[in-house]
Amino acid sequence: MGEIGIPRREFLYEIHFWEARRIVRGYRKRDRLTHQMLAEVAYAVTYMMRNPEGKRPKDLFPSLFEDENIPVDPLTEADRADLQALIDAENAHLKLTDP
Repeated sequence: MGEIGIPRREFLYEIHFWEARRIVRGYRKRDRLTHQMLAEVAYAVTYMMRNPEGKRPKDLFPSLFEDENIPVDPLTEADRADLQALIDAENAHLKLTDP
């Protein structure tokens, strides 16, 4: 069975805590399907308890159902190189300050 995302050993032992925290936050933000299903359940409970007055789950939770096809400017190679240099500099700094 292939691994999805980051290899377990690297995630547990080789990356810094702040990197792990951001990775987990990113995975949670991408879990839109679960959030949309929870919104559907909340809507069903609302529908059972009172008249929904023509509302849909999209009306109750607009941020969960936003269009994901928003155009995004892709990173240029110069931007990529700048980010990689920043990451390398931060990692070098952290290696110097680790006990």
